[in-house]
Amino acid sequence: MDGFAPNINWMVFFITLVFPGLISMHVYRLFMPAKDLTWKEVFYEASFYGTINFCLWAPIFFYIGHAPDFANHPLWSFLWILFMVVVTPVVLPPLWIMLLKCKRVQKHLMLPYPTAWDYFFEKRKSAFVLIHRKNGDKIGGYYGSNSYATSFPREGDLYLEKAVRVDANGKFLSYIAQTNGFLINKGDYELIEFFEVSN
Repeated sequence: MDGFAPNINWMVFFITLVFPGLISMHVYRLFMPAKDLTWKEVFYEASFYGTINFCLWAPIFFYIGHAPDFANHPLWSFLWILFMVVVTPVVLPPLWIMLLKCKRVQKHLMLPYPTAWDYFFEKRKSAFVLIHRKNGDKIGGYYGSNSYATSFPREGDLYLEKAVRVDANGKFLSYIAQTNGFLINKGDYELIEFFEVSN
């Protein structure tokens, strides 16, 4: 039994700190692009976010520790653990992102986008796209709700749902019929121009 206590301690540490941090990290990455992490970096970052989550719940945690009657209410104990370990780590990242995107906050803090590419395409704003290929050719396309742009750290690849015929000067002429759009890789172009879609 002497060797069992450290295992319990590690399990409690993982459930109260690391596991909530892992949830927060994954939820954050559903809303914002982020760099890939090694397992070591994941552990440290998850512990950091889990510690923030734990500090938010610390007053209730210590209250429960000094309230023996609380143990007689397993439902309340379960709900508290559920909120601490699962609900709060899920809710905090989108709230934090909403705060960072607030215009008043943006005056004082940098937006959390790792690249300008991610900033532009996160808006999901429709646009005509003129792509300057490295060989000098120009390709036109339409970026809309069915298009897709990869995000950091694999930004640069683009799927445009419609192909548009352009002349030698890059003027948009007409949609190319019977196509499902096209893919273009980061290494195939040197410049991308975006033009507003007129109503």
